[in-house]
Parts: sequence; structure tokens; C-alpha cells
Amino acid sequence: MELNRRSFLKGAGAAAAAAAVASTASVAAADEAPEVLTYETLESKNWSWMIPPEPIADEDIAEVKTHEIVVIGSGMSGLCCGASAAQMGADVIVFSAGTKPISRGGSVQAIGSKYEAEQGVEDNPDLRREQIMMDQVAANHMINSRLWERWMNKSAESMDWAIDMLGEKGLYPSLAPQYDDVDVLNGIPGEHNFWNENAVLGVFQGAPLMAAAWASYLTDDYGCEIDYETVAQYLIRDDNNTGRVSAVIAKDKDGRYIKYEATKAIVLATGDFSKDPDMMAYYCPYAWKQFKDMFLASTEVDYDVAMGYNGLMPGTGQKMGLWIGAAWQKAIPNAPMMNGAVSGPGWRVIDSFCGINLASDGKRFHNENTNFAFGAYDKLYLPDQTAYGIWDINYAYTRDEWPGLGCTINNVTSYKPKTAEETAEGWKAGRYITADTLEDLVAQLDIDQEEALASIARYNEYAKNGCDEEYHVNPALLHPIDTPPFFATKSTGGTFLTVMGGLRCDENLQILDENDQPIEGLYEVGTMIGDFFAGTYNFAISGLNLGACCTTFPYLLGRDLAAL
Repeated sequence: MELNRRSFLKGAGAAAAAAAVASTASVAAADEAPEVLTYETLESKNWSWMIPPEPIADEDIAEVKTHEIVVIGSGMSGLCCGASAAQMGADVIVFSAGTKPISRGGSVQAIGSKYEAEQGVEDNPDLRREQIMMDQVAANHMINSRLWERWMNKSAESMDWAIDMLGEKGLYPSLAPQYDDVDVLNGIPGEHNFWNENAVLGVFQGAPLMAAAWASYLTDDYGCEIDYETVAQYLIRDDNNTGRVSAVIAKDKDGRYIKYEATKAIVLATGDFSKDPDMMAYYCPYAWKQFKDMFLASTEVDYDVAMGYNGLMPGTGQKMGLWIGAAWQKAIPNAPMMNGAVSGPGWRVIDSFCGINLASDGKRFHNENTNFAFGAYDKLYLPDQTAYGIWDINYAYTRDEWPGLGCTINNVTSYKPKTAEETAEGWKAGRYITADTLEDLVAQLDIDQEEALASIARYNEYAKNGCDEEYHVNPALLHPIDTPPFFATKSTGGTFLTVMGGLRCDENLQILDENDQPIEGLYEVGTMIGDFFAGTYNFAISGLNLGACCTTFPYLLGRDLAAL
């Protein structure tokens, strides 16, 4: 096998040209004058991830394992795909750099599942259409609409399958409360969470439970192997990188090289590329600039990482695909999953907010009814990336009940809903900055006090008149801030969890080359699916990544590959 570097770099040129805006300078030696990067020199520069490793000699391969389907990665998507295929009788093996099944979060979106019907949740086609159109417009339609349509049309089928399968492993479904958003910018019914008696907060803990269940099916029920602590090195594509992808070379924990041959398909499920600084600087420059100190604080890869906020995976699958001629997704820069809007009361910070947001200069800076992903950009654009949320006790009485999270077990619900009175008492208990006058409240904040009081006074007039003349907040969310006690929060900066996308693929998850032609034998699932997200991961459709990329698509791909 020969890794043709010249061919690869030529193929990667189109992706490099498309991403020219993401890079502003090349790295020069300390004793050299910096070289100016131009469109003429861009394609001649080789980033670190563009260079494939030297191939391993045949005599250094310690073992060859041949199976119909080889899945690389033990996250929720790879294990789901493997379990789906194995259930249909396919011969599957999974190998992973980690030591166990992993995943993070727990919101799994599906539209119109049988569980929703059992809970009396009616599918609202108008709301669904409006919400999905809004989400696609938010991405500037720089998405693969065929992928979206396949998810929408198959999400109920995949969720019904998951409910049945996971139920046999002791996991139960629940539905998270809907977002409270009078502008209908957030959420459609369908945020499923899975839980058991040891982990009741499915919205936070459900994905690891699901990954473990799929792994159990593979090994205990279907007799498949999962090789942990085995790191993929490169793919083998026949006919000098022009034919079928037939194998992958990996290195196990003992330093042995193993060749995994696939007679049907290799499925890449290796996660994101946020642990590779060069790839982040190139493909996700905004997030890289915002969080690079955090990324560089810990550069070692932890393949078992859960909710890590300084980068997750090193882009193994994306790199291996590029080396054999796969194309990068068409939407560049890639979408980060980040948040950092102004905190405040609510069952989640995505909910509508009945109060005022102020910058350090004491002035408002956006429409307060903005979710925590979009709102992060508003706050990060401020000079000091610091903002304050301010409201009064009457906010607690704008609803009869404040929803909670969790699941009911033996008639006890974790994070159960609270009455307005219970909510008000909770605020007084000391969670927030509190004062009996607005003057005393703003005196506790690092803010221009005179300007802040003037901003609140104007806001109160808008609320009384039912018309926000500055940022045009929906009148239903305007409530005067005039009844003590008063409350405030301070939030600075933002958080980053992952970066979405990678290799270009079609609606069947088959990876494509620069001419949009399928590469035989090579597929992808999970976070690394290209062109399903663009701009930013906005959380408007809650659980979309785990629902679409890590459940529906792996379920469908497993069945498709088993039927080949």
C-alpha cells in the first residue's frame, strides 16, 4: 500500500482554498521574517494534519482481523451503528482509542415517537415546519438538506427502535419540559432523555447510559468484539487511493499494529477535532481565538473524556479521510458548540427571560429573549465579555409553575417543578446578588451605576407601555423591575464543548471526494458528519446532535450496511 502524498495534497487544495479566510499567516522560524500568506501561496502550505504518516511495513503487522463492518469509535454514534447492523445479522467489530463506551449530555431529539403519543404530546406540523425552517435559516442554509429531510422522516422510527432496545437494558424514556419562548424561536416537542434508577437526570446523564447499552448489545447479545485502547493510524484505499477503502491500520495498547479488514464498510465515528490546535485555527477560527488559552492549557488527549471544555478529540477520522482523498465539508468555518449568554432564572438559560441584560457600561446590548448559544456571541462581542442580568421578585409570579428536570421514580421526581412562591423563596435564599433597592443592587456590580439605573428606568417605561423602543422585546416578556427584593447575576466569557462536522458525505452517510463522488466502503456517523450544522450549534432544536447524528443516522446506516 502506498500513501500518495502528492495526490492527497492536491485533493486537499480545494478545501484549503475554501478555508482561506480561516488562516491569516503561516508559521515562520524565529529567525526568519514572517511570510505573508496570499491566495497564490495558500495551496503550497501544508498544515500538520495534511501530512499522512509513513505506512507500516507488512512484516510489522502483528494481526489481521477481517469482518464485514469495522466501526472506529466507542461513542454513542459508533456503538449505535454497530448494534443496529449486528441486530440485522451483520458481522461487526468496533475498536476505539478509549477504554470504555463514552458520550456526553443526554438530550435526544426525535419527532413524533410513540412515547410522545403515550404522553399526550401531539405532533404539530406547523410548529415543526417553522422551527426547522428557522434552524436552517440560522445556518444560512449552508447545510445538506437531504440529510435534514432523512432525519425528519426517520427520527420517529429510530426513536421507537431505541426505546424498545434500551428498555431491555433497563433504561426508561422521558421527555424534557418544553422551552418557554413566546417568539417560538426555541424548541419543538421531542427532547427524549433516557435514565435509570442510578442516573435519573437523563438530560445530563442519558447519553453515557445509551452508549453503554449499545456496547452491551454488541458484546453480550450479538457476540461482537470491541477492542479498546486501540488507536487508528490510517486507512487503506485500494488502487493507489482511487478505489475502495478496504482496511484500517491501528495500534493497540501493547504497541502492536493491527490491520482491520472490512469486506463491506468502514464507519468513522471518532468524534470532533477540537483537540487539534491547527485544525481549530483553520476550520473553526472564531472559537479558536476566543478559547485558545483554554485549549492550550491541556493538550493531551483523553479518549475517555466526558463533559470536557478544553477540547475533546483530535480529529482522527477527519484526518484519515483526507489522506485518502475525502473532501472536507462545504460549509467553512465549522460550527462550534458554545454558549455563554447572560445567566438568570429559568429551568434553562434558553428560556425566555423577563428582565434586563446590561453590559459593564450600564447599557443594554441585545434583545434579552435570546438563547444561550446566540446570546453567547452578543456577550463575547462586548469589550470585556461581561454582562449582567437584573430582575425583581415579581418575575417569579409570571408563571404558575417553574418546570424542573429529571424523571419520576416511585412518585419522586428529581428537580421537580416548583410553584411561583417556592421559586421566589429560592431566589431569596442567596443564590443571586440581592438588594432591597436598585441603587444598592447596582452598587454591588462592576458596572456604570448611573447609566445602569437610567437603563432600568427606560426599560420600566417600555414595560408599562408594552413597547420596547430599543431592542423590541416581545411585549409579553416585558415586566417592570420595580418590586423588591431585586436580583442580579454576573457572567463573563463563555464555554466551548465541541466543534461540529468534518468530512463531506451524502444523505446515506457515504463519504465523498472533491467531485462529490462516493468513496466506496467509507462512511461516517456522529459529530463528524459534514454539513449538518453551520454557523453555530444553536440549541434551538434541543438534542439535535444526539438525536440525528448519534441515533437516527447510525441506526439507518447500520441497517443499510447490513443489507449490502
